[in-house]
Amino acid sequence: MGGLRSEIMLEVLFDARGNLCGYQARCEGRVGAISARYRQLFEYAFRMKAAGFVLVHNHPSGDSRPSVQDIAATRALAAVARAMDVEFFDHVIVGGRAAVSMKRAGLIPGARV
Repeated sequence: MGGLRSEIMLEVLFDARGNLCGYQARCEGRVGAISARYRQLFEYAFRMKAAGFVLVHNHPSGDSRPSVQDIAATRALAAVARAMDVEFFDHVIVGGRAAVSMKRAGLIPGARV
């Protein structure tokens, strides 16, 4: 994923027992941009009866550090997930051979490390 030339986001879903219950490439974008709609993400999660999810996306630049846009979108998504009673476990950004967990970096409000 780190070597791709365009951005892609994966949604990985887990049931209440922590078992994988679905995964899907949610969207592709051009270099430096990705467009995802929260509604589509949650519709899929509800259809799969998911209790929580992890998002993973890449930065074709090779820089795994979260952008300002990544941080803002992740915080907004965390608020929606809380309102929908769905656990947002983590958002991982892959750049080249490195990855950053936004949860471990303290960038997902209310997440416990």
